Amino acid sequence: MWFLWRRYALGVKEKVVLPLAKRWISGPDLSAAIDDAKKANSRGIGAVVNFLGEEIMDPTAADAQVEEYLRLQAALADGGIRGFASVKLTQLGMGSDDEAMRNRFDKIAANAEKTSQLLWIDMEGSKFTEKTVATYLDAHDHHRSLGVAIQAYARRSEADVDAILNRGGMVRLVKGAYREGSDFAFPTKPEINKNFERLMTALFERGDGFAIATHDGALIERAKVLAESSHAKFRFELLKGIRDDLKVDLVKSGYAVSEYLPYGDRWWAYSKRRISEHPSNVWLLLRSMV
Repeated sequence: MWFLWRRYALGVKEKVVLPLAKRWISGPDLSAAIDDAKKANSRGIGAVVNFLGEEIMDPTAADAQVEEYLRLQAALADGGIRGFASVKLTQLGMGSDDEAMRNRFDKIAANAEKTSQLLWIDMEGSKFTEKTVATYLDAHDHHRSLGVAIQAYARRSEADVDAILNRGGMVRLVKGAYREGSDFAFPTKPEINKNFERLMTALFERGDGFAIATHDGALIERAKVLAESSHAKFRFELLKGIRDDLKVDLVKSGYAVSEYLPYGDRWWAYSKRRISEHPSNVWLLLRSMV
């Protein structure tokens, strides 16, 4: 009986939730992500492609993640696509075997250099923040075309940005999508926005090649003002399916813009996070079930 219920629930997810989730994900496989990357490029927008997965402890499964990222990088290169990959370190075994994780990441980073691509590291929950920053700084000494996401809601992020900029690293500045306690994260939106602006100012003053990853119109306008007195190269990065009109407007205004394109069969957890970030999407989900 449990098996039949689980099978039914999975069927509902595939038929009902997946069509909605495709607002935020490209699809369950690499070909869907490559198609979306090409579409983004045709609109003057770059692609940041992520193979969905996190907290993978099994070494065989973690090795398979590496192979998928190598396939992804090859597909981007072979297709002449303006874009690059972004990886979560826990999908490579962080938290289980950190030495093996670093070896797996090194393969992906080395291949990024071989294919003349950047490589971003996604930031995850607070229990992985310190290890992620440390792994990035160590890898950056050997692979220069690397960047790491830093979350503006984290109280420690000002010190992390300072350390990264001191080493000539690159930052993708995001607000943060995980539920965290007030000991780690600023609890209110005004505090988060204030810290985002503080970190963004440091990036425009000292950084280069960084990304401003937000859909917040006020913060984007502030970034434009900061850019007027800075010679730094930067891009705006926005999620697939959110504020598509803004992406086009930014491109028309001469700004570099990239779209974050996740794909893979682990789309459910990612979609739940997107829905929780934007409660209005619950209504879209209910409408899709009618």
